[in-house]
Amino acid sequence: ILTKGLVALLLRVFSNRTPQEIIDAATQFIDEIGLKEHLSPPRANGLVSMIKQLKLYALAFQAKLA
Repeated sequence: ILTKGLVALLLRVFSNRTPQEIIDAATQFIDEIGLKEHLSPPRANGLVSMIKQLKLYALAFQAKLA
């Protein structure tokens, strides 16, 4: 259930954004709201990995459009 919540959070942040906006997105909000403090290290690493993967997908999509 926690993983679904993290995905829902990322969907809320990144939905309806252009690939460039996703690539340029500052994700320090995760630290600012203190979310990482409430996650186990594997969950926090998973969240970081999801963000990196989203940015890689956005980069690949942007390259495909060019």
